[in-house]
Amino acid sequence: MPRIASLAPLLASLSLTCGVSALRAAPPPPPPEAFGTIPVESDVVLSPDGHWLAWLDHKEAKPRVIMFDAIGRKPQRILAVPERTKLRYLVWSDNETLLIVLSETKEAVIGAEVSREYFRTIAHDVSGGVGRMLPSNQLSSGAVESRMVPITSKSSPPLANLVATRTTKPNTAIMETYGKCHAVTANCLLEVNTRTGQATVIKVGNEFTTAWVVDREGNPVAREDWDYQHHAYRLFALAGDTLKEILHKDDSERPNLVGLLADGSAVVLLATNGRNHQAAWALPLDGSPLKLLAEEPNADITNVYTDSNTGAIIGVYASGLASSAHWLEPALQRRYAVLERSFPGRQVGVYGWTADGTKTLARVQTPSIAPVYYLIDFTTHRADIVAEEYPALTGAVLGDVKEITYKARDGTAIPAFLTLPADKPTTPIPLVVLPHGGPQARDYFTFDWLVQFLASRGYAVLQPQFRGSTGFGDAFREAGYRQWGGLMQDDVTDGVRAMIDQGVADPHRICIVGASYGGYAALAGAAFTPDLYACAASISGVSNLPALMREQVPWWGGWGGSQSTALSDWRLRIGEPNDPNLAGKSPINSVNAIKIPILIIYGTGDGIVPNEQSEQMAHALKAAGKSVAVATLAGEDHWLSRTNTRVQVLRELDTFLREHL
Repeated sequence: MPRIASLAPLLASLSLTCGVSALRAAPPPPPPEAFGTIPVESDVVLSPDGHWLAWLDHKEAKPRVIMFDAIGRKPQRILAVPERTKLRYLVWSDNETLLIVLSETKEAVIGAEVSREYFRTIAHDVSGGVGRMLPSNQLSSGAVESRMVPITSKSSPPLANLVATRTTKPNTAIMETYGKCHAVTANCLLEVNTRTGQATVIKVGNEFTTAWVVDREGNPVAREDWDYQHHAYRLFALAGDTLKEILHKDDSERPNLVGLLADGSAVVLLATNGRNHQAAWALPLDGSPLKLLAEEPNADITNVYTDSNTGAIIGVYASGLASSAHWLEPALQRRYAVLERSFPGRQVGVYGWTADGTKTLARVQTPSIAPVYYLIDFTTHRADIVAEEYPALTGAVLGDVKEITYKARDGTAIPAFLTLPADKPTTPIPLVVLPHGGPQARDYFTFDWLVQFLASRGYAVLQPQFRGSTGFGDAFREAGYRQWGGLMQDDVTDGVRAMIDQGVADPHRICIVGASYGGYAALAGAAFTPDLYACAASISGVSNLPALMREQVPWWGGWGGSQSTALSDWRLRIGEPNDPNLAGKSPINSVNAIKIPILIIYGTGDGIVPNEQSEQMAHALKAAGKSVAVATLAGEDHWLSRTNTRVQVLRELDTFLREHL
């Protein structure tokens, strides 16, 4: 069970802890298991009345869900997770019922296919009893015939995603699924009884419907459609059987629909709408023009805070090089300021609060201190530690992370994070370049288990936020479109040269390592800049772009709704399958140029990048007489969701880097 330790007065206790740590001699580096273990206690959630906590627990070989009595300070229930499934997240539906979201991998039969990850929601009560699948097999007359392949058998219920977990209607969750509703194949909105699992279809969209918004009562108030065939984005206001279009755009300008304002008058969109950076906008359901909610001059608004008790949008998250929270109500802004003052020098993420606002659950960290969850009681001014993600790293002196920028060859300032070992070397040292996945993604100024493991082994770590990364404006992101092996790779290369010029990196001891798109960038670095690196490691990386697109088109093109829109994104960001430029950007076609040792790692259950991408690259390298090592992760998915395979990756990297750097 977690350590429940009073920290009152909070500020004094934190200051004392930091002071003692500063006087300790640096311990030897923690073992790979300390970094690679799936967070021991994570995804902590608080019930609306504050009586119950729940979290994902990975202390033992088999993961568990813990329900904890926060008043009695004792475990209430310990739930085993079904075999072959993975815990994803938790959410309280009410004060009695916890919703547990699991996934299971259906592995690809051949290397040219990708594995598929299927998600299920199970409801469990704190009072005991068996869990209920949502939705269950016993569906009402408005039942859904699922088009998706079931996890277990043909009798399994349809696969459905949560839309709203807490409504004013007791024992009710709102979910969506893509399947046959009333003889129509479409995206269907379901009302699901959390006690029985029984589901009723309450709205039927169409094959292009990608999202729904519901109000506090669980009534649908908005629907989003993306007609990928005609490049049209539409947003509709719903009132009973009335459907009113309130936004129509070309899909190149499509916004991100994130929820509903607290008063129910408008939906919230994240979009640039003519600005340099993405902002938060309110779109009134009556069809009135967009209204600006919040913006940052040098950062994108990339996410929102949702009140778990009402489902309303109450704050936004700005994400440039540094990140910050902005609350839509002054009272919430003041409360957050109190939390920030109580944890000086640390990042405070609010993970929920009670319905009466007296208790808040916060996740506190820095890039060099692993996350810790605190339950803060504003009436008693206490902060109790309720969970620690990496307890084996408590007290460890970890790498120092800095926000930096460097100049690309065309003069553009490229944001990056630079992590140096704890001993703060003053002479050039070995460098690991770690481009992120996506590539429409980014790194954050937060704790990163892989970065800190590498720093603990004496390496500097550069995380370039190359063009194509999100969070730095649409122009910055869109500059990376169809630039695999081009501008995006040049930005990574220019970051390496900047580290050499600044005396950070030893020019003869640099390795490029990455996963997913980062794995492609690692292979591309070895193939297209063969004299820059001493080694390269690709984890589930792409090696053959035409083959990737040929594999994706039949799969995504065979589905409707959001899955076909995903295919449109693939084409927009990478290119058409028959684009002649893709072959030249594929590392597999330039193996003869590679001079350095390559490490290829991939999971056999990868649902994003086909295994063939790694297997054929390894074969081509071997056939060309190149130095290549291959490690397979049995049954692992694209996200390295299991402890044993994460630790395996760290050990493989440790051995590879020590040998070649």
